[in-house]
Amino acid sequence: MGLFDKLGFGGTKEEKDLRAAQRLGKKVTEKFGPPENRQGAIEELGAMRTEPAIDALLARFTIRIDPGITDDEEKHRVLDLIVAAGKVSLEPIKRFLAARDEITWPLEALGELLSEQEFIQILCGALNRAATEYSRTSEKKVLLLHALSHHRAPDAVPAALPFLDDMDDDVRIAAAQVVCGQLQPLPEGASAEEQAVAASASTAAQEKGRVPLLEAFLKAHAQGNARVREALAGLLADSPFDVKGYTPKFEAALPETYKLDSKGKIQRA
Repeated sequence: MGLFDKLGFGGTKEEKDLRAAQRLGKKVTEKFGPPENRQGAIEELGAMRTEPAIDALLARFTIRIDPGITDDEEKHRVLDLIVAAGKVSLEPIKRFLAARDEITWPLEALGELLSEQEFIQILCGALNRAATEYSRTSEKKVLLLHALSHHRAPDAVPAALPFLDDMDDDVRIAAAQVVCGQLQPLPEGASAEEQAVAASASTAAQEKGRVPLLEAFLKAHAQGNARVREALAGLLADSPFDVKGYTPKFEAALPETYKLDSKGKIQRA
């Protein structure tokens, strides 16, 4: 081993890049000191366009600094650099999603780097893992469900259903939003392919989502959980679902601002 290797300056290009990314990564997550130091490190990492550099950039999303406007500006810049790096960013982002809870910005980057169907596949996979893993916070599940609720896919409902029984109110409501979101009409101008996917997603929601959603509402009522009950009543009222087979229970459980029509459909009073 030569002198430069002993001092940490030698090695392959990959080893040198890794050391540089690690050194700059420490500056990126430094909350205090001149912001120019952190911002300079961000630019250097962005220019490298390697997986270790993207790993280091992603770490910027795990801290918040004051003032808030500087924090937002830096995170926007990190987002731009990650997206500009292209495909090299994909694996670091996937690793980050699996390991961290601060996923708002990484999800946005992933949405820009992937096709809609690829993005949906990542979301469903992350939710499938989250359904079986312990988590200290519900934030990650809510963020994944909210992201999925904006897309139509047959896999969306199976990915969301386990979270209708979550301990957290926000997670249960977000899961219901995914199910009902599959039934919403597409905006005008949707392509034939988008219409076909939406039709398949709607069929999956009607076949697999109706009963779990009705039972989730009744469970919230039995638990005295007015917040979830009210939210699910509104979602059901805006959906094509009826409550046939559950009519007496719903008549007793609906909030005062809702009623059932002659076809067993929830209406706002």
